[in-house]
Amino acid sequence: MEFISKDEVAELLRSHGIDQSSQDEEHVYCSMSDEVAVSHCHLSIEGSEIEPRSGAKVVEIAEADVVGVIDSILHKLHHNQIILIPVGKWRSIFDVVAFSLASNEEWQAIDAAASVELNTRDPLLAESGDLHLLCDLVRALMQDSDQPDQGITMITAGVPVALELVPAGGVRMSFGNQAVAEEIAEVCSG
Repeated sequence: MEFISKDEVAELLRSHGIDQSSQDEEHVYCSMSDEVAVSHCHLSIEGSEIEPRSGAKVVEIAEADVVGVIDSILHKLHHNQIILIPVGKWRSIFDVVAFSLASNEEWQAIDAAASVELNTRDPLLAESGDLHLLCDLVRALMQDSDQPDQGITMITAGVPVALELVPAGGVRMSFGNQAVAEEIAEVCSG
C-alpha cells in the first residue's frame, strides 16, 4: 500500500461518478452519483441507526458476521486496485487501529512511513497483493471505530464500485456495473 496524491485519482473519481460532500471541515464523504450507479446496497448492522442511501437494498447483518461478509466482498474484488479515502484525516484511522494492528508488520511499515500523511486525506492505494492487509485493516476498523471521522471509502480502480465503511453502522455500497452488483449481492445474501 502507498499514499498517492489526490490529483492522481481525480480522473478516476470523475469517471466513476464519485462525488465528495462535506457538512463541516472535519468530514468529507465520497459517494457514487445516481447517474453512474446501477444499484445501491446497504449492509446494516443489527440495531444500527445509520441511514442507508435512498433506494438502497438493505441487508441486515449480525455484527459478528459483518467482517466476514466484507472480507468475502473484498476477495471478489481482489483483481482491482482499491483506493482508500478517509472520511476524516488519516490520523484518526491510524490511531483507532493502532492496537489491533500492532503486531501486523505490513501495517507497521505503512504506519512508520505515514507521518507526513496523517493530517491529510490523500488516498491510499492498495494493489491486489495487499488484499490480506486490506482485510486486516477493515477488520480493525469495523471492530474498533466508533466515530464518523474513522470511516473510510474504498473505490475500485477497474469497475466502478464504492464501499463506504460506516463506524458502528455497516457498509454503504454502490455499483456502476450490474454484473458486479449481482456477484456481490450473492455474497451479502449467502
